[in-house]
Amino acid sequence: MTKNVLVIANSLEEQVHLLLLLTAGEFTPTCCACLPSALSALESETFDAILTEPIIQDAPPQKITAVEFISLVRKDARNTTTPIVVMGDVFSFEYIMNTLRSGIARFIPKPFTSTELLETISAEISLSKNND
Repeated sequence: MTKNVLVIANSLEEQVHLLLLLTAGEFTPTCCACLPSALSALESETFDAILTEPIIQDAPPQKITAVEFISLVRKDARNTTTPIVVMGDVFSFEYIMNTLRSGIARFIPKPFTSTELLETISAEISLSKNND
């Protein structure tokens, strides 16, 4: 079964790294660099999981947080149970807790290993499928 993952990463280097990693882990990643392209991808395709950075580029120079992003994603009935995993630098314990309280499935602090990332995404997809 194909597992489609939407990846939102601001830098091309990070997108390529995650594309290679997820493809090797037998996922089908779709990479986006900014909010408009991510929303467009969500309109045209259904994803099993979303992997994003804590801060997402919007129309330059604006940015939104992953917490703000989740409210946009959840507006579409197809995405109400799609797990959203945030990967990033740890700003503070309070930040991570607020992110998780907003409905984000998991926060993976950088640096993480390939195994940690792949196992986390697999686990979140399994949990969401079991809850459907």
